[in-house]
Amino acid sequence: MKKAILFAAMLALSSQAQAQNRDAAPAEGIVIRTEAEVRVKPDIATIQVGVVSEGKTAAEALAKNTPALAKLVEAVKAAGIAPGDLMTSQVSLTPRMTQPPVNPGPRPPRAATIDGYEARTGLTVTVRDLAKAGPLIDALVAAGSNEMSGISFGLADESKVKDEARRKAAEAARGRATLYAQALGVKVGELVSIVEAEAESIRPQGDMRAFRMAASPAPISIEPGEITVTSSLRTVWRIAP
Repeated sequence: MKKAILFAAMLALSSQAQAQNRDAAPAEGIVIRTEAEVRVKPDIATIQVGVVSEGKTAAEALAKNTPALAKLVEAVKAAGIAPGDLMTSQVSLTPRMTQPPVNPGPRPPRAATIDGYEARTGLTVTVRDLAKAGPLIDALVAAGSNEMSGISFGLADESKVKDEARRKAAEAARGRATLYAQALGVKVGELVSIVEAEAESIRPQGDMRAFRMAASPAPISIEPGEITVTSSLRTVWRIAP
């Protein structure tokens, strides 16, 4: 008897849960997916630069790299960059290998040998005044930076622009649901569910591959362009009787 009562209670709860699920997300309705975007000018730039030093030994490579990096840090501070906007983003020490020529005949190939070391240190600098980005890159090259892995642009505070994109996505969802309903001769009922699908902001970026640089008398011109901030929604609407 107890088992029968327990089974009946579980069956009732299951039926109630299924009914609630049907009420929350009807199988029949208007399902709309919308995406809205807002284009704005960026107000910050992120520069990734570094210095690469070579030496016959690991100690020699590091001994060259340390003072070279210190000059880069001095150049960043001289440009008025706050300490919190300067971060060491890469530290590496790798051997430079030389592959010997292939031996003729059946003899096994000789192993590669180490003929030096390469020390690499990278800095990530956040520039909050875009007018300083180009002169800062020039100053870093003059200070000894011989590698750059890219520049990207963004917003110091993306929340207001993101909310604007969300409002546009919501308005588009209601408008599209109404359009479909009118075209099909039905009426839009109440809104059942809203699901936000976060989409990453599209930020124009430079070539993010690391490349060696040489000092140049011509100043670098920085064009930040615009950023596209997006918002995506999935909404479900009832069809009014």
